[in-house]
Amino acid sequence: MSTTNITAITAAEPQLVYTPSALLNTVGNSLTSPLLQKIFAARGIYRAGKGVNYNGSYYDILKDEFSDNSLALVVPERLRSQLREGQLVEVSVYLSKRFQAGSGRIDMLLILNELLGKKERIVDEHATKGLALVQKKVKAGYKDADSFIRQRLFEQKSIRVTIIVGQGAIVDQDIKHQLREAVVAYEFQYVRANLSQVSEITHALRSNEEADILVIARGGGENMSIFDNPALSETALGLRCIFITALGHSSDEPLLQKIADKFFITPTALGGYFHDLYNKTLDDLNNSKTKLIADLSKQIELNYQHKVQDLENRLAEITRSDAATRERSDELVRELSDRLTKAKAIVIGLVIALGLVALYFIFKLI
Repeated sequence: MSTTNITAITAAEPQLVYTPSALLNTVGNSLTSPLLQKIFAARGIYRAGKGVNYNGSYYDILKDEFSDNSLALVVPERLRSQLREGQLVEVSVYLSKRFQAGSGRIDMLLILNELLGKKERIVDEHATKGLALVQKKVKAGYKDADSFIRQRLFEQKSIRVTIIVGQGAIVDQDIKHQLREAVVAYEFQYVRANLSQVSEITHALRSNEEADILVIARGGGENMSIFDNPALSETALGLRCIFITALGHSSDEPLLQKIADKFFITPTALGGYFHDLYNKTLDDLNNSKTKLIADLSKQIELNYQHKVQDLENRLAEITRSDAATRERSDELVRELSDRLTKAKAIVIGLVIALGLVALYFIFKLI
């Protein structure tokens, strides 16, 4: 990057040390400033960026020591190895402005010229709060988005998904493109908000927690540090619904992502998740139906076989009972015959005996 016409700090000039907040207040509302293209000293907390080398420079962050304000810090490769995450540094910089043609936005950049001084890693109040919020989330537990969606799909109930996107963002198109046929299973609502203002993001979160699933989706780029604000994470912790983030790229891991119930590295990945889970659940449902039909058929067959076996057992029992009955009848007949034969013999004996008695008396009378 050219340094032509840059005025250097001289020993005769009083050296002011600017913070990111002071620079934003001094230059933020004007297109020109005496500070532009002039070397001066700045002080703040160093934050490493994505670690991507852009033609020998890295885009990092200089955060205000006492507020959430920060500015992009362009660090030459030769100086970056001397900086550590969370260090309080004093640097020699010059201010530049970059025009974003796509959005009509003008961004302020600090170009690092020299490292004037640094302290060991300081205790970052935001980092301490962030750790406490993450611990609180772990204790409260993460809601299971996968199980919720699968259950609703099994029950053939709609799933209300509200996605908060930037005011001029086109990430909703990326999400819709990935959804394809799965869009029929969800009721999507896109809410536009200023994702560079903490107050607007928290308002959007609180105003849309009646959804089943609430999402914040934003592509990568600058000012991702806003999602490290503890106030946002604290608001997200109080949401009743499932909370999902799709922020930036794989190298960005803001605090808000850490306390989300589920997170994705890009909005495109979010759309792919809804699509893939829908299709996998349908496959599982179809497989379950097939298995259910097979199980029912098997159960019906088993019941039929059981009934047939029961009927065969009952018939055999009846047959055995009939045989026993016939055998008993035959035995009774034989018994009765024997008794009749004996009775006849007794009668004959009695008749003979009576005859003999009668003859006796007749002979006696004669």
